Amino acid sequence: MIDYFFFGKAKEERTQLRAISHFLAKRVRYGRDILPTALLLRLQEARGLCAKALHWRIVAADRQGILTQLEGSYGDLLRTDRHHGRRENAEVALVAIALALGVRAYFFQPFKIPTHSMRPTLLGILNQPELNSPPHFFPRVLDFIWLGKSYHRAAAPKDGTILSVREGRLGGFIPWTTTEIIADGWSQSLWTNLQEAREGGLRSRSGDQVKQGDVLANFSSTTGDHLFVNKMIYQFRKPKRAETFVFTTDRIEGIESGLRLRGIEGSQYYIKRCVAIGGDVVEVRPPELWINGAHAEAAACAKVASKTDGYPGYTFGPSYLGKSGDQYRIPGKDYWAMGDNSPNSFDSRGWGPVPAANLVGKGAFVYWPFTKRWGLIQ
Repeated sequence: MIDYFFFGKAKEERTQLRAISHFLAKRVRYGRDILPTALLLRLQEARGLCAKALHWRIVAADRQGILTQLEGSYGDLLRTDRHHGRRENAEVALVAIALALGVRAYFFQPFKIPTHSMRPTLLGILNQPELNSPPHFFPRVLDFIWLGKSYHRAAAPKDGTILSVREGRLGGFIPWTTTEIIADGWSQSLWTNLQEAREGGLRSRSGDQVKQGDVLANFSSTTGDHLFVNKMIYQFRKPKRAETFVFTTDRIEGIESGLRLRGIEGSQYYIKRCVAIGGDVVEVRPPELWINGAHAEAAACAKVASKTDGYPGYTFGPSYLGKSGDQYRIPGKDYWAMGDNSPNSFDSRGWGPVPAANLVGKGAFVYWPFTKRWGLIQ
C-alpha cells in the first residue's frame, strides 16, 4: 500500500527524516575541505537514503527499514560530542565578529559627533538647564531611545555644607563616570561627567551652604549624532566640494600641538565640510565663502551663508583668512575643511589644509537619534 505520510506516525517519521537530512547536509557543507574522503562518501550515502525515504511514493515498511538502516549503519554520523553545539555557536559568533570588524575597517565605520562645529547640520552633545522636573520613567525611556535625551537632577536632602564636587565611578569602581556632590552627612550623584554637569547648570562648589530641598542641578543631556562614515568611497574618487568628510589630525601641527598641551597624545578624528579642494583659492567675505573669485555655489555652502534656519554664515578665522581681502591657495593634493557653525568651529582657518593622506571617509548616514537629521547627510 502506498503511504503518503501526511498524518500520524508517517508524518513524525517524515519530520525525523528531514531533520536527519538537514544535519547530514550541514556536516558535508562544513567539512567538505577537511573531512576524509571515506567519511564524506558515507555522509553522501546516508543523504541518499534520506532522499529515497522522503519520496512521496515510498511505502511505510520501506521507509521504516531505511530509518533502521540509518541508525544501524550510519548512526555514528548522526551523533556528535556534547561540545559540538558550543563549537558551532562559537564559529558563528567568530564569523559575525570578523564580518563586523571587516565592515568597520573597510566599508562603514560608526562615529559620534562630540562638538557643535557642524551645527545645525550635525549636532554634538548638548547639555542644557531644565525648568521642570524630569518626566516619569516611561517617557524618559522613550526620550532616550528616540531622541538620545537623558535627564539629570539632584537636590539637597537636608541642610549642610558642600565639601567637594568631583568626578567618580559608579559605586566607586564601575567604569561609569559620575559627578559626586559630597556634603557633611550626605551625598548626591549625577550620572554624567563634571564638565557636562557644569554645562548643564551645576553651580555648586566646595564651601557652599545649602538648604534642604535646594536644587543643585536640573538639566538634560542630548547625545551627539551617531553616523556611519563611508570609508570605501575615497578609494575610487577624491572628495568633492561641499561634502562632509572625516579625517585624522595626524601631522596637522596646529591641532596636535594644542592636544598635547591638554595631555592628549595621538591622532584624533575630525568631521568638517570639505568646502574647497587643491588648487582652489578661498576667501571669506562674511557671511559668504568665496572660491576662485566667486561665491561658493554648492547648496550646502549657500545654506550656511544664508544665515537662516540656525546657520550663522561664514566668519573670519584666527590664523588664515583673518580679515577682509585675505586669500589662500590650497596646495595641490590638500583640502580645505570648515564647520557649518563657522563662528564656533576650529577648522582650516586655524590650522591650514587637510593632507590627502589623512582622509578617512565621507559622512554618509545619521543612524541615531531619530531626529530631523536622521538619514543621509547633506
